[in-house]
Amino acid sequence: MSAPAERDVPLVSVITISRHDLDGLRATLPSVSAQTYPRIEHIVLDAGSGPDVESYLESREGLHYWHSRIDRGRYDAMNQGAALANGDVLWWLHSGDAFTSPSAVGDMIGLLTDRGRRSARERWGFGRVDRRDSAGRSLGVWGHIPFEHAKFSWGIRPIPHQATAVGADLFARSGPYDDDFGLAADHLLMARLACAQRPDTTSGVLVDFDVTGAGSVRSVAEHHADIRRAWDELGTYPLGSRAWSRVASHALSLSVSARVQAKRILIGGVR
Repeated sequence: MSAPAERDVPLVSVITISRHDLDGLRATLPSVSAQTYPRIEHIVLDAGSGPDVESYLESREGLHYWHSRIDRGRYDAMNQGAALANGDVLWWLHSGDAFTSPSAVGDMIGLLTDRGRRSARERWGFGRVDRRDSAGRSLGVWGHIPFEHAKFSWGIRPIPHQATAVGADLFARSGPYDDDFGLAADHLLMARLACAQRPDTTSGVLVDFDVTGAGSVRSVAEHHADIRRAWDELGTYPLGSRAWSRVASHALSLSVSARVQAKRILIGGVR
């Protein structure tokens, strides 16, 4: 079978937000331009980081759109990117994160469309990430496959949003990001998506994820508090009862915190 013509494959809008992160942009943008998938528009929204960033963005050929101006925060910028996007599929790839291989976007579209047999606009999916420290060293692959809705709802098996792509029609019904919700707005959106449509998943590593970014170093207690807030926002609770779900969540948070502390002691992290 011959390869599909460009116009017959979904347009993918890759949306990159950035704030005072020129080095991160220098990692992210080349990984997008190196993609072999034929239909990508790249939208970059920088939060007014100054002339060095503006000069770099101006020098990059192939950007569909970019600007460098103050916004109201990361989720405001992410929503701005979605509003500017023309794509059938939206993929938010923040500065500092990079596609692992030139086939990453094509692999995701193959997953969402079932190799061209269905539309991607009403689907969403995710793969795994290679966690990277500030020096670019691998900290290991992360991402829970297959998707388990119950464990996701409890906050036990979160989804790597860096390796997540969302169909435009599904996002229009489930979004936008709640920019008043704080750093858990990613989880809240994906909880809405999961209620509307089970995600497609791949065990493939799609993105090198910079773990030094905001939201990557939060405590266990903060994480589970955000999960409980998301329940309230959605009006759904894993145990049906709000009260019992909250009790169980607090117990889970304490248990996970204890395991983390014990591991630190065993490896000599506490003196």
